[in-house]
Amino acid sequence: MAGEFLAFGTDSLARRQLDRVAAEVGVEFTHLTSWAQVEGFESAAAVVIDLGQEGALEFVTALKSRWPLTLVAGYLDLPDRQRWMQAIDAGCDLVTSRGVLARQLSAKLSEWAADPGGFRIRLFSIGDIAGRIGVVARLSDTPAGPLAVYHISGEILVAEDRCPHAGARLSEGEVLGESAVITCPRHGSRFDLRNGERIRGPADDPIRTFRVVIEDTEVFVRLDLPGIAGTP
Repeated sequence: MAGEFLAFGTDSLARRQLDRVAAEVGVEFTHLTSWAQVEGFESAAAVVIDLGQEGALEFVTALKSRWPLTLVAGYLDLPDRQRWMQAIDAGCDLVTSRGVLARQLSAKLSEWAADPGGFRIRLFSIGDIAGRIGVVARLSDTPAGPLAVYHISGEILVAEDRCPHAGARLSEGEVLGESAVITCPRHGSRFDLRNGERIRGPADDPIRTFRVVIEDTEVFVRLDLPGIAGTP
């Protein structure tokens, strides 16, 4: 991966872990001690952050907004489920414990090189939708506009929640069973939620659909859209 590799934190064990990663990947980490120091860099391939530092979560959010295609990894020295989830929601692409930082970061770097994660939003834990079908979540305010999340025949599907014909909220319409076809509640246009294809008018255009990524038990939506800062 080309670009700067930055690290925030003073923990000696974490530094040894990062030295292992650097040797494996053939890079060098620049160790920073102040959030403000990142202003001296135009971009970064990866940033690793000690999540126990004051202001770490706010920094993650600001960093991911500035550099959406940068891999942001955070580590904790002690198990803390709440902090773990807060870090994911703040924008971390990887959260791990300090002891296994090297192994998990190396794997994530390899994965990221093949398919940069970009801008993503955590939706829910997979267990949260057990037994639920149809619309399982609505996101009113995202960089891609309003989105709706559906659980149909074991699939999790995400599509824009606005009809291109007259702007109605599609998620308020009827989903036609396993076909994953949504009917606009206002004028009856139909769309395939798997690929966004317009099946019936009066709408002329398709709707946008978005990639769902499941990591462990957490479900994310990827917003790979032109016009979102940092997205090709």
